[in-house]
Amino acid sequence: MTRSQLHSIRKYMEAGIVSLLRPVRQLLTKKAAGPCAKVLAAMSMFAVIGSMLIVQGTPQAFAAQAVPAIPAKPVTDWSYYMHTTSTSRAYTLGCNQGHTDAANHRNSLAILDFGGQVSNGSGTEMIGAGFISNSQIEAASEAFAHGYWSCTGSDTTTLLSLGIGTNNSLADRSYAGGQTWSHIVSAVRSYNNSHGYSSQVAMYGANDIEPSWSPASYAISWAKGFNSVGGNFYFNYGSADGCPQTSSNNGSCNNGWNQYDVWYVSWGNPAALPTPQIYYSSQARQWAMLSLYSAQHHGARMNIDGPMDEYDLDHSTFTPTGAWDALWTDLHAHSSTAQGLLYSIEIHHE
Repeated sequence: MTRSQLHSIRKYMEAGIVSLLRPVRQLLTKKAAGPCAKVLAAMSMFAVIGSMLIVQGTPQAFAAQAVPAIPAKPVTDWSYYMHTTSTSRAYTLGCNQGHTDAANHRNSLAILDFGGQVSNGSGTEMIGAGFISNSQIEAASEAFAHGYWSCTGSDTTTLLSLGIGTNNSLADRSYAGGQTWSHIVSAVRSYNNSHGYSSQVAMYGANDIEPSWSPASYAISWAKGFNSVGGNFYFNYGSADGCPQTSSNNGSCNNGWNQYDVWYVSWGNPAALPTPQIYYSSQARQWAMLSLYSAQHHGARMNIDGPMDEYDLDHSTFTPTGAWDALWTDLHAHSSTAQGLLYSIEIHHE
């Protein structure tokens, strides 16, 4: 059995665990959820990205195919470049997501981007907003989870997949840096377990990995370090700078990377889950080719959870619908990469 197949089985198990938990959650009030939190948390620690995943198979055909009708885009989830250490602000952002999910009876995925890790491993430099310590990152993430849990109100069935985000542009892009980030995720999950929030909030790492920002070896080392801690996943919400748009034979990308390198940090590493930036049509084609590369060279396609757009920050880029439609269309150009998408994600300033 290949690593890709093992990766797929691991995700199936998580999706099944989440499905089993749904009726349990429906029986719990918010007050009852607290005492039952440790039991629920033990069952759901590997809960992955909402209540379901599209079933994966090992594709046999790689030929182009007619593209089916594009399904309607789901409600777009907001992610954030974090610019403050304020836990009250983080609580409000989580509360807003909770209100939205409860009103729409749906699950969501959000990423809090805290910037690049500093060299001594003590925290990050928020984009344009200065230093934030690891303990402050944990506190903000916990507050976001608390806000979500509180503001879903009587709805105990909606699920948030919350990613604690960094990037590969700063100093600590090492194996140890990946371990540090995974420990932050574990710490937040433990806190959420003790307060009952894990019944509705599943914790993940996240990394805006872009070839232009570091050598591939740095990003790969970080991914291996993150996975070494065990029990955690991370979203790669990065890009595939310079990667091929029409071929899938391990072609070259920017800064000495190739398709294998982007595939590894996005899917090949057991902890990796892709939620790529789809700001332009070229990026949709690049990620479709990466999924095809995965199918052809690693036994199964790369499953993408959904596109991230930045239209709120730059109106010259794709709207959420534009990003969704482009990625769906390019993934369905080949039978071996055709797949469902679960989420539409947009990045905002906090």
